[in-house]
Amino acid sequence: MTALLGEVAKGEAAAGGMKATGHYIRKRLRLAGAARSLAGFSLVFLAAGIVAYRLDVVDFEALKGVLVVAFAMAAAALVIALVGLARVWRSGYQGGGVAIGAVALSLLTLAPFVLAGILAYDNPGVAQSSSEGMQAAEIGAPVEPAEASPDAPPPITGRRYQATAAQVFGVTRLVLADLGWEVSTVNAAAPLDEEDGDLGVSGTVDVPIPTPRDTEGAQAQVDPLDQPDSTDYAIEATATGPVLALPSDITIRIVEDGSESFVDLRSASRSVAWDLGQNRRFIEDFLTRLDLAMAGALTVVPAGEG
Repeated sequence: MTALLGEVAKGEAAAGGMKATGHYIRKRLRLAGAARSLAGFSLVFLAAGIVAYRLDVVDFEALKGVLVVAFAMAAAALVIALVGLARVWRSGYQGGGVAIGAVALSLLTLAPFVLAGILAYDNPGVAQSSSEGMQAAEIGAPVEPAEASPDAPPPITGRRYQATAAQVFGVTRLVLADLGWEVSTVNAAAPLDEEDGDLGVSGTVDVPIPTPRDTEGAQAQVDPLDQPDSTDYAIEATATGPVLALPSDITIRIVEDGSESFVDLRSASRSVAWDLGQNRRFIEDFLTRLDLAMAGALTVVPAGEG
């Protein structure tokens, strides 16, 4: 017995005085897999809801429910995954890779909601926007600057071109086609009375060329932008936003005053009470494209001059 104890003492001394304590068993995260599955399902659920709405399978009210449920699932999965990662860091739990995957999927689902929150913070809670000229009693009239809060975005300035309304209208047609906005109606003032028999549509003739009645309605349905030269145009169109394709009703006014023409717009959301600045972006995008389209042939006059 004494000899056996001596051998044990020698073994402990050889091992540096450390006693064998058995294998160390690391615990595994129980909910990491569930969090990853929940996050992945929320992403698929959100994408399916958006596609269904774009295909007119569900209405906007149903889409709101989809957004709420997808956000709740992704947020829950993110919280569970973050708690799991904290346990991995503090206690050495296994399953950290699965938890990281859950975090990534959750953040991917929540990214559109975060972007919407940023846009909501940066834009006022309105569902329409317009250039200054659309707010005046008469387009082209001077607009008195209104007092605005420091956080309000700057007002949108319409455009004034040294060109006839017919010329601006022709360029506007190209811009609308490039944007893909659907034009519903175009109201034009009475056609201009050209001198020397120039009608501006059929060519220089002494008498107008008649249009058969049975084809007049069909031609108007094919392209409402086919209008005679005029000094005043009002264009009604529909624009759709990205992702959800929410529609906005667009009104474009082109008014000729002397040797200049004024262009102003109004954009109003059709199905939401807060546009997150989308209507303003519609107007700014249109005016920027219109400036570029006319810059090659016409002189753009700043609205504050003259």
